[in-house]
Amino acid sequence: MTKRTFIKWLHWLSAGLILYFYLVEPEETRGQTNKAEALSTHAGMGIVLGLVTAIWLFMFLRKGLAGRPGPKLPGWGKRFHTLSHKALQLGVPLMVATGAFSGLAAPFVIRAFGTLPINPGFGGKGLHNLAEEIHEVVFNALLFVIVAHVLFHLWRHLMLKDNALRIMAPKALHKYL
Repeated sequence: MTKRTFIKWLHWLSAGLILYFYLVEPEETRGQTNKAEALSTHAGMGIVLGLVTAIWLFMFLRKGLAGRPGPKLPGWGKRFHTLSHKALQLGVPLMVATGAFSGLAAPFVIRAFGTLPINPGFGGKGLHNLAEEIHEVVFNALLFVIVAHVLFHLWRHLMLKDNALRIMAPKALHKYL
């Protein structure tokens, strides 16, 4: 597997996991009898995102951004490209960290995917509620950055016609781009 293919896998795995977190709120999970059960899948998926994020962060800290601004981008576009990618490279780990802190502060045991206990379960309710609020604010801010990132790359593809989407899209989709 080439580095570019590996980055594509990380990119789309991250996007899918973040979409999952956007669509499935722990409080809205049906059939769960208590909050600890509702957080079970959320925490498990958070661990998966944490692992993917750790790989991304390691690569970013070691080599910097994987992509460079394209030659067709105007000056503001080059600055936005770098800024948005750095915001994502640092924002996703921050969001994962606030989620982890929220889980650690929970006054009940959370079992990832219903089996793996990930916290001691003797946190305070007030601290847990505060940590959850911070986690939600960070997640919502991250969603704003993601939407801006997507719109920017769609603009590049449609207006500049620089094939920016082909860089991160699987080869099977290239014929549609």
